Amino acid sequence: MISLDAFAAASLHEPELPAPTLQALMRRGAYAVAMQPINPTITWPNHTAMVTGDDASLHHVLVNGLIVNQRAATPPRIEMWVPKSRLVAVPTVYDAAHQAGLTTAQVDWVAIEDAAGIDWPFAERPDPDGAIEQDLLRQGVITHDQLVHFGEPSQAWRDRMYTRAAIDIIRQHHPDLLLLHLLALDSIEHETGFGNDSGRNTIAFLDDRVKEVVDAVRAAGDFDRTTFIIVSDHGQRSVHQLLHPNVLLKQAGLQAASATQPSYSIVDGGYALIYQRHATAASTAALKSLFAGKPGIRSVLTPAEAAKSGWPTPAQSDQAPDLLLYATDGYAFREGDTGDYVTATKEVGDHGYPNSDPLMQGIFIAAGFGIRPKGEIPAFLNVDIAPTIAQLLHVSLGTIQGKPLTDILESPVGVAK
Repeated sequence: MISLDAFAAASLHEPELPAPTLQALMRRGAYAVAMQPINPTITWPNHTAMVTGDDASLHHVLVNGLIVNQRAATPPRIEMWVPKSRLVAVPTVYDAAHQAGLTTAQVDWVAIEDAAGIDWPFAERPDPDGAIEQDLLRQGVITHDQLVHFGEPSQAWRDRMYTRAAIDIIRQHHPDLLLLHLLALDSIEHETGFGNDSGRNTIAFLDDRVKEVVDAVRAAGDFDRTTFIIVSDHGQRSVHQLLHPNVLLKQAGLQAASATQPSYSIVDGGYALIYQRHATAASTAALKSLFAGKPGIRSVLTPAEAAKSGWPTPAQSDQAPDLLLYATDGYAFREGDTGDYVTATKEVGDHGYPNSDPLMQGIFIAAGFGIRPKGEIPAFLNVDIAPTIAQLLHVSLGTIQGKPLTDILESPVGVAK
């Protein structure tokens, strides 16, 4: 499975899109009108949904990491590099595959730190002493210094290295399940907005990376028994105004040293999470009135209201907020507790808006082993990805929210390896 981060369904259906490899896979197999992400529509929650078959109400990943120090007298923060066992509350399809004796691998997947169910990792922050990293060093693909300072070059350079790592795993280890995540499109759209030639040029670049993987599978002699699944986690929307919810919380005295119920926000583009120490129904109602009707606010939801669209409640997970804010079109939330509540910005891109938003819809393409040449299929929820992979690999995920996409699968699905 290859995830092309932030690749919107709206982009895939552009008639002159420079993506011949993706288009060839679409002709050969099945592709969706759109694939609906879960809430929140950001990277880690949706990549987790695609490998667990559950939404955030069950897997509990709400940001790109683990929220800590929430509901304290000081601001909360996000820790990214925590073990998957602390972060993801339900089993994954790679765990099931590993337990069944299959070979598993991941390159730049997320919410997967120190995952026992992965045999061959090449992490977002590579380990210079790792097996795949050492292979690439011996081949002259990368230097030790580049591995140590991996985050400094461009995202396009990193995506090339991630692709080379995937190719090495395919050649050397012939995995039964490989998860590859490429980020260049998300990166450029955050900088320039959605629907422009910067994004289209990046799609062309990513299409070439997919071709490299397909060619590597063919060269490894595994082409006839490989299923290619191309997905994305969310789309993107252009933004021209920024909202700073901590400004309003600070102005209301809720961040003063004397505050009896200190309140802080964690923000991520189209949504903001508000945490309050010792929250009550009355204090939550007061928080709601603080934000309701303010410029740029689409909706203000209590935990019970947010639960209707797949969010966990504080009773279910300490990650869940005491109040959920959504930004309206053209606005995005940002950090900061000084200055104005609303500030202007050059055009940038963001996501995190409700998963009903047409521009938040992702892509799905499947072709190869076990896939019927169905062509276009209706939109579906991305929690259906994990059970579809499980069926292809003949492993069980137990009781989950998602259902396998049986209409696109050859029946019965054969044994790949």
